Amino acid sequence: MSINKKLIYKTLLTIVGVIILAAGGLMAYLVIPSGFQSRQAEGPKVLTELLKMAQKSQSFNPDPYISSTYRPGDPLYEPLLYIQRHRQGKAEELLKPLVEQGNPDAMYWLAQITYDDSYYSSGPAAKLFQKSAELGNPYAALRLDSNNRECQMFMSGYCDQKWGKLGRKLLQERAAQGDKKAEYYLLQYDENSSEEVHKELERLVTENAKNHYYQPLMNLIYDYYNGSYLTFFKKGRTPTEEDKKTLIKIALIPAHNNFPPAIFNVIYSMIQLIPDNDALNIIKHNIYTDSNSYVCRSYYSEINNKIRDNIIRGAACAIEEDMFINDHLNMDRYTFSLKQKNIKPLTTEELDKAKYIANEILKNKKTVIYIDEMNTRP
Repeated sequence: MSINKKLIYKTLLTIVGVIILAAGGLMAYLVIPSGFQSRQAEGPKVLTELLKMAQKSQSFNPDPYISSTYRPGDPLYEPLLYIQRHRQGKAEELLKPLVEQGNPDAMYWLAQITYDDSYYSSGPAAKLFQKSAELGNPYAALRLDSNNRECQMFMSGYCDQKWGKLGRKLLQERAAQGDKKAEYYLLQYDENSSEEVHKELERLVTENAKNHYYQPLMNLIYDYYNGSYLTFFKKGRTPTEEDKKTLIKIALIPAHNNFPPAIFNVIYSMIQLIPDNDALNIIKHNIYTDSNSYVCRSYYSEINNKIRDNIIRGAACAIEEDMFINDHLNMDRYTFSLKQKNIKPLTTEELDKAKYIANEILKNKKTVIYIDEMNTRP
């Protein structure tokens, strides 16, 4: 049997050519930026409208709830406050009567904490998401989209493309009525990677910030800080000092409008770039709007720990949160932190003073609800 060497060589060359073309295409994908990536690579200095807003945002908004998802008096304020404080049992007690009354948003949140409870609760949670979606909640519908990775992992028997279509339809209806939040989340489904899409993202982030909805702005800040949308070999690069200062300026917009995640997720991580007096004012203000004592505890035990009164104030923050959750976990953490820093533990007299301050904080607390349907983790 004769072997056609020419045919073999031709086949091998074809295979090698295909491999080279594929490798070249992959390298081009990894190295050559899209229009969206090129715009992102310019850094946060392109956010000119937000930087103008930052210049005007020099003091704290007198309305403590200006950025809160819900305000006191709203049926969902207290249940979400308990979710934020990791007291799902109490939240469930408050949500169930609202669900029985047919409140679709209450159904969403009861589904969320049921789903969080255990893997075996995914069925009941999915049914609540379904009911909420049928009553017009687009975010509940999107949780059951077959393209939703979490749905496929934990509620796979309930995922269906029809829910994704319904969710987008409901978002479109809300966007048509001027809902900028809905318009922003619709854009997340745009697979176009052009520079124009990035500019549209900038516009919607700015419009939502003007409406005091700051999650889109926070997402954009994270993307700039982490280099999330840069090309493969540039992903995760550390931002320049200039870019960090720009991001701090922009993060002060939500911070001055009483949005705690701007402080504990962005500003506190770069607090060395903020003048000491400004940093202290931000921390003091945040005590009364944030449901989490971490920033206060950390600041007074690790950064501003030379004055004994500051050590007492840090303890007060820990005690206040423990009073709400009926535990001593935060004070234990604070005591351990002091020990790690070789700071003398509180005396009985100092502890009594800290408890008094904690009670005053609790009485004057105006806790902001910063979680929402698309950002459910406290």
